[in-house]
Amino acid sequence: MRYFYILLVIYLASCHRYPQGVRDALKLAGENRAELEAVLDHYSNNKADSLKYKAACFLIENMPEHYSFAGNDLDTFRQTVKEFGLRHMYQVADSNVRIVPAYYFDDKYPAPSFPLTKKVYDIRVITSEYLIENIELAFEAWEHAPQGKSITFDEFCEYILPYRTGNEPLENWRRKYNEMFRPVLDSLFKKDDIAEAGKILYDTISNLHWIFDNQVTAKHMGALSLLECRVGDCRLLADYATYVFRSVGIPSGIDCILQNPNKLSKFHYWNFIKLPSGRSIPFELYLTAPVPETGKINRKKGKVYRIHYNKQASSIALRFKKEKLPDLLNDDRLTDASNEYYKGATVEFSISENRKSGNLLYLGVFNNKTWIPITCSQIRQSKAVFRNIEPGIAYQALIYQNGQLISFSVPFIALENGQVYFLNPDVKHLQSMKLDRKYPLPDWSEKFKRRSIGGLFQGANKSDFSDTITLFTTKEKMNMYYHSIKINNPQKFKYLRYFSAPDGYCNMAEIQFISNGKELAGKVIGTDGVFNHSIEKSKYAVFDKDPVTYFDSSSPDGAWAGLELDVPSRVTEIEYLYRNDDNGIREGDVYELFYFSDIGLISLGKRTGVKNGTLFYDNVPSNALYLLHNQTRGREERIFTYENGKQVWW
Repeated sequence: MRYFYILLVIYLASCHRYPQGVRDALKLAGENRAELEAVLDHYSNNKADSLKYKAACFLIENMPEHYSFAGNDLDTFRQTVKEFGLRHMYQVADSNVRIVPAYYFDDKYPAPSFPLTKKVYDIRVITSEYLIENIELAFEAWEHAPQGKSITFDEFCEYILPYRTGNEPLENWRRKYNEMFRPVLDSLFKKDDIAEAGKILYDTISNLHWIFDNQVTAKHMGALSLLECRVGDCRLLADYATYVFRSVGIPSGIDCILQNPNKLSKFHYWNFIKLPSGRSIPFELYLTAPVPETGKINRKKGKVYRIHYNKQASSIALRFKKEKLPDLLNDDRLTDASNEYYKGATVEFSISENRKSGNLLYLGVFNNKTWIPITCSQIRQSKAVFRNIEPGIAYQALIYQNGQLISFSVPFIALENGQVYFLNPDVKHLQSMKLDRKYPLPDWSEKFKRRSIGGLFQGANKSDFSDTITLFTTKEKMNMYYHSIKINNPQKFKYLRYFSAPDGYCNMAEIQFISNGKELAGKVIGTDGVFNHSIEKSKYAVFDKDPVTYFDSSSPDGAWAGLELDVPSRVTEIEYLYRNDDNGIREGDVYELFYFSDIGLISLGKRTGVKNGTLFYDNVPSNALYLLHNQTRGREERIFTYENGKQVWW
């Protein structure tokens, strides 16, 4: 019996030699427990390693929910991406464009789906050798970091120590990143300043090329792959910067938005540097440098969240863990970092008992189809308050009812003065509307409109166009509507064409050569060669009756597309449509206009589009938020107000 008690005391002592959080993690390690205990034992034998022991505890305690993905199909895809990236990095090496599109990768390798992919949890596979190397190299980087003595241990654990950023493959990345970027920093670094060091690294990375591809994500690629091939989406771009900065001891991490408040897409990611003062300097590779005076993320955000390695007591997921939360908010490693980006507005809602459903009220932004919750507030004493929401964005309060999030109020606009303006539809003061788009002009439109200046519409009777006659020259930037021009030349032509403007890539979407009201038909002719090998963007796209497709030549100059007619004919009119986004009013499509009320969308009726169309609506409630829906096709639709006879997009 005495021997039994001795063993029991030894057992209990061994069980309690680690902090409670570590003990809980070890229980989940299964057969891998010995590997984790080997790390703890390694650092518990020497008092000089007391901080490293605490670092090991930090990593292990917060390890259980971290994992990576594995599977044969996924391995094949990763190898394909690496080969693609390595092959095309050399093709852009001499370009002055630092961030480039994915060439024909998306066409050749469609969006991946890996049904046999499985989660591999770190706690069950990570080795003592891996963890010890990560800890040693992290401490070495901390020791040699700019302003290293000003970096606290807690900051070190948060922003330098973690061995992963998300769900990427486990890889020994620190040494290779350090070997690549530490010499650059040492050769250019002049003073002991984290911000200056960050700017040097930013400039260094920005001089390397990145192939941007939204279908290559953090699920697919790891740190060592990125060091080789630099292909992926904005999350991988942020991951890459984090590996670089942490490898040399600069405290850094990743901030994000859960839903773009003015676009269809969900997440967007960028980076920050944590200064000893506690302030963060945001940066976004290739776009915004980490400069304390001017650094600013130039995009709508709504709410900004910071991604952590360890669980956060202040996260929505832990604060309201007893509530049913939308998936986007149910992440216990996200904290609200909005106050580091803007001083926002405050809005308060009163909730009567008959409308109360649950203990939370949500705040959503629009994603082109519906409202997506990006934060929530606890209902206390029949009130819910949202603070620090970004100005210049439309929001709507949402509440759960019968298992679904529904509208709680009318939408509102957050104002610069910290107040909000509710868009209460005024059914007493009606207005007329003239609508010509369902989505705002894209960012790229101005760039490509310039490509149309100086294009030539020509006729000829020799196949080499040696006897060409210019019928019309484009002299202004083309908008996204059909253009119609009258031709007064009485001559008949066998061959007709559009000859690209200089540096224009022949970006024409549709052309109709018309003779006395009748469209001329013939064999499609023109230059071969398509940018990025996109077959659907060849010369044939100009005559396919599809306004979305367009000719995108591989040659900036000299490209053309045209027709060889059966018999020479006179041209009396030319209709043409330049490269566009197909978000104008399309002929034959059915549209429906809605406005938002406190109970959801209310229809104002349907209209059928005509060419170069404009939709007219009368008796429309004023002071509302509207949505024009194309019931026939498309996915891009955006909310708007109507001010001074124009659509104002939100």
